[in-house]
Amino acid sequence: MSQNSWQDKSYGEYFENLEKGLNNSKPKAEPKKSASKPQNSPKIYKVLRLRKWVLAVIGLFLIATVTISSVGAAFLIKKISGSKAKDLETTSKTEEKVEENKPKPQKISYDFPENTPDILSSNDAKNAVIISLSENKVIAARNANEKAYPASTTKVMTLLVAAEHLTDLDDTFTMSYEITDPLYVKEASVAGFLNDEIITVKDLFYGTILPSGADAATALAIMAAGSEEKFVNLMNKKVKALGLKNTHFDNVTGLHSEQNYSSAYDMAVILNAAMNNEFCKEILSTYQYRTTKTPQHSDGLLLSNTIFEYMYGSEPETATILGGKTGFVSESGYCIASFGEHNETKNEYIVVTFGNSSRWPAFYGQIDLYKNLK
Repeated sequence: MSQNSWQDKSYGEYFENLEKGLNNSKPKAEPKKSASKPQNSPKIYKVLRLRKWVLAVIGLFLIATVTISSVGAAFLIKKISGSKAKDLETTSKTEEKVEENKPKPQKISYDFPENTPDILSSNDAKNAVIISLSENKVIAARNANEKAYPASTTKVMTLLVAAEHLTDLDDTFTMSYEITDPLYVKEASVAGFLNDEIITVKDLFYGTILPSGADAATALAIMAAGSEEKFVNLMNKKVKALGLKNTHFDNVTGLHSEQNYSSAYDMAVILNAAMNNEFCKEILSTYQYRTTKTPQHSDGLLLSNTIFEYMYGSEPETATILGGKTGFVSESGYCIASFGEHNETKNEYIVVTFGNSSRWPAFYGQIDLYKNLK
């Protein structure tokens, strides 16, 4: 066959046979070709010319398919939605049940008789309270419910709230000038951590209490809540949870602020709550602690608890002061919140004194108070 023979061949017969197969009918006579149209033009359009009843069947089939799919999809969506709603309802009820079973924070209160005696007149504290934990009772007081500035005893609450929100003691924080510089300007007491120093959370806890480090306290607040402001909100939530009536915090350090206040009675409650936390009590009872070695401090920092620094060697013979926190700003005077026990009876006590005139009346005043306990 020559190269052009297949080009001259008419494919009309092929398409007509295809049409016959589709229509299942006898072939019709081939219409005469128009002179204006080339004889080899394929009649593709005839392939698409189906009978009406076939189109109707196809249409009904498509309608039925879409309807069944829609009904099935709607049923499936309804079933899934119902399942999700049921799951959400179950989850909600479970969460409610867990919340109901979750132990609520216990409010701490002490019996405070009207005839409670005043503290020793030799102690010049403006506000004071002595709590017998064995009796859960106030056994001596002076302006115990009066609002006062607690200075760095504020950090007892900082310690407690941070301990409830930070559980990984090996986690680290990088100290920065943004924290330390403002504190140096305000002459706040600090642990001594330096810019870019990487500090463990455990070291921050001890740094907050023992040397009363405002740098460590601020770092704990940022780690626990993202900022000091947000952490203070947590502190004030804790105030409500403990049922305190004369306390509000404005910072984590105890630096003076009109909105950072407490009372001797409330501070005794805060200290008691911290004592009920094993980790907090351990820190409050520690005399000295050395921090982890860092490039900035090759031997670590030796931290000492101020309450023991000034009391060791002159402790009361009849009692042992087991721990606590000190504080001072000029607006508050000298403040001490301590806990101890009688050496013979083992009765436990909390002693809080706010507003002593100077350091030694504050420390010796507490020692004298413990000497008179039974």
